[in-house]
Amino acid sequence: WLVDSVRALVGTVDAVLVLDQVDVPGTGVVTKKVRAAIGEIAAENPDLVVIADSRRGLRDWPRVSLKMNARELTELTAIPPGADVPHLLEVARVLAREKGRPVFVTLSDRGILGAAPNGDVQHLPCLPLRGPIDIVGAGDAVTANLAAALAAGANLLEALELANAAASIVIHQLGTTGTASVRQLAEQVLPEPTSSKQ
Repeated sequence: WLVDSVRALVGTVDAVLVLDQVDVPGTGVVTKKVRAAIGEIAAENPDLVVIADSRRGLRDWPRVSLKMNARELTELTAIPPGADVPHLLEVARVLAREKGRPVFVTLSDRGILGAAPNGDVQHLPCLPLRGPIDIVGAGDAVTANLAAALAAGANLLEALELANAAASIVIHQLGTTGTASVRQLAEQVLPEPTSSKQ
């Protein structure tokens, strides 16, 4: 039923996000059968944005865009923990080529990076902290904004800029699963208009 429901929605949506938030394999709704169906949907719809993020890692995922944090990347690829950003960019580049879809990695205080299947890689440092932070919801905000940006036709760098801004907004909302409104995002990513005096 779930696979059929996802297939029925494909023609009506601009992006599919698969967030697997359970710790025990084979539980929850993102089962092996659902992952296989998501892979088929992605293959049948190459222009559809399909992003996967899984708490248990992305090792057995089909050819979809992957979004993960640095720890999950090291577990997936067996690179040493604490690898520098150039090394992480190269690993992400290889993964994006293998998947044929973009790969995104959040790096906590080192920012965010992305790699496209064409070999393009980008890294953005995190935005400055403006006081105490609470990271609850930041990863989901990144995923949602990556998907929205890519579905709207943004390039890799533009998608990363929007996701980075969303994360910065969300982490500054204490004691709640934060959100980032369109107004807040615009204030964060659009330059202040300059007034010219005549």
